[in-house]
Amino acid sequence: MRQFRVSKRESQATFWARFGVTQSSGSRFETGLGVPPPVALLVKLYVDGKLTDGDLLA
Repeated sequence: MRQFRVSKRESQATFWARFGVTQSSGSRFETGLGVPPPVALLVKLYVDGKLTDGDLLA
């Protein structure tokens, strides 16, 4: 997840906010803390291009 976020040139706060996650939680997820299943699903769909920023903000 970190590599994807960095490739988009986004801060942790910006990247994780679209999934309803705080920067501090996103940081922990990036360093190995388990990601809650609903968040993991959203991130997977986003990375796979099946969700857009517009989908997540709606």
